Amino acid sequence: MMRRAVNTLRMRWHLPSVSTLAILCLLISAPQQAGAMFVEQMAVSTRAIALGNACTADPPGIMSVHYNPAGLSRLPDQAFSQGLTLPFIFQEISLTADPDMEPFMDGSSPNPVNLPNGNGASEASKVDPLAGTSGTSGPSMYVPILNDTIPFLAGPTLGISSRKQDSRWTFAYANYSPFAVGLTQEGEDNPARYQAKALGQQHLIYAAPALSYQVNDKLALGFSVGMGQTATYATLDMRMPNQMTALTKVLGDATKDLNIPIISQMTLPPPWFGGGVGPYDKVAQLSITMRDDFSPNYNLGVLYEPWGWLSLGITYQSEINVEQVGNWEVQYSKQFKAMIDWLGQGNILPVTAAMLNLPTNGENQAGYVTNNMTIPQRVQAGIALKPTKYFQLLFDVNWVDWSVLAQDKFSFDRQADFLRFATLMGYTGGPDTMIIQRDFEDTISWATGLEIFPTDWLTWRFGYEWRPTSVQEELYDAMYAVPDMHNFGTGFGIKTKSNVVIDVSFAYLIGETMEIPNNGSTNMNSTDFNKPVYNPYAGLDFKEEMTAYIVSVNVRMPIHVMKEHMHHQAEMVKSAYHFLNPFDGE
Repeated sequence: MMRRAVNTLRMRWHLPSVSTLAILCLLISAPQQAGAMFVEQMAVSTRAIALGNACTADPPGIMSVHYNPAGLSRLPDQAFSQGLTLPFIFQEISLTADPDMEPFMDGSSPNPVNLPNGNGASEASKVDPLAGTSGTSGPSMYVPILNDTIPFLAGPTLGISSRKQDSRWTFAYANYSPFAVGLTQEGEDNPARYQAKALGQQHLIYAAPALSYQVNDKLALGFSVGMGQTATYATLDMRMPNQMTALTKVLGDATKDLNIPIISQMTLPPPWFGGGVGPYDKVAQLSITMRDDFSPNYNLGVLYEPWGWLSLGITYQSEINVEQVGNWEVQYSKQFKAMIDWLGQGNILPVTAAMLNLPTNGENQAGYVTNNMTIPQRVQAGIALKPTKYFQLLFDVNWVDWSVLAQDKFSFDRQADFLRFATLMGYTGGPDTMIIQRDFEDTISWATGLEIFPTDWLTWRFGYEWRPTSVQEELYDAMYAVPDMHNFGTGFGIKTKSNVVIDVSFAYLIGETMEIPNNGSTNMNSTDFNKPVYNPYAGLDFKEEMTAYIVSVNVRMPIHVMKEHMHHQAEMVKSAYHFLNPFDGE
């Protein structure tokens, strides 16, 4: 009696609701819109999320296009799949003063006044305002059709497959996002704004045709081609806490009342450097948006099942060569503009500025920017063991060639004034190119999953994945560096009598606490005079904690069932129209 009630409830629920969900998700994930996820392959497949991405030897339905194209041979003759994943990412950073940090020459220091060891600021107004502060960042993503960002993440997926009866060939199409990360800082006083007010990088595959070939009853081969779009966006405030900026402030304060008639105006008009820029003064706000609308790749997969209880799989995913083009804009602060304008005054300063290639007209700048990068190749291999019909064990190993990312290089169409000053301080990238050294390291991660089959219509899933960071500690930053992560997944699947499969998954990711002491990273808090790009937290100890929550749902059904449901929905809409239309004579 109870089983009959459950079956009746399932049938009543899925007929209208599943089709409505499928149609709604289809509208959301039309290829022109974006999908985004947390770093690599975290919003591709609902089932894979529950298993911690341990699925190469038992690929997840139509999303086998990504995980192992050979798995398409396991699908029914014709199938439709639609999914939606919502990642919620949270980053919290904390900055504390290094008590051993000596003050800059203008008396500025991250430490309070009257510190016993003498490293305190000379006065309260010269204490680093970021010392002792913390801030949180939430998710963001880029939407191509809007050419703008939104403050949340959503990863829709769409897939369809077809195979003629008794054919060895299966053909499929899908869209999804295999690589992405996006964060936006919360609050105007968030210390993260000097690394990223908003920042993201994502690769959306808007069309992925695929095929698989069943060689025999044990071996299948698969191939897919991904036609993708890559987008990068960043907005950050900039400051330069070092001895050079402190020197301009010292000289500016010392000469504000210096005025020798005629001589001062012809040589060095007071105050020098236009009053100077303090180590903790905001220098500028930089914004960059770029995209490459065609950056293809391909996937190769092999699936071998020597016995019914054992399955082996391996996948190769090619690297993606990206050539991004976009816009950049810099809005300089009042103090920085005053310093630039000062270099254009008198008779001597313009000549000196020309010799040193320094600007003399303090204006905001904007133009075109280009960036070439490589999204790394990957190899993932797995094994699936099914000793009984009641459960299955999965284990995967994953290698990613992150070492191809040696640096971020942004080439501007003109000389950027802030880089012209940085060049004077020892920056070697040139006045029209911003280079941030990365030197990422290859990673080897592993994942394990468990599927339990208590009945023929219900599946429970559990998974764990170890995701080590590719970032070296001495090059760590608060932009898009991600710490070592532990990924815990769970979920369930329901299969109805009409072969509609509904998967629901949840994941919780927690990062290991990352602590970088002052001078621990040349991309964040180095006090090295010759590394002005880019260390906004010089003199501060850095601490980061990161967590993420993921919710995902997917519906897969035979094509004929989808057609029946859509026809049913159309009839319901037609009936509602006739009922609500008072002028309808039918």
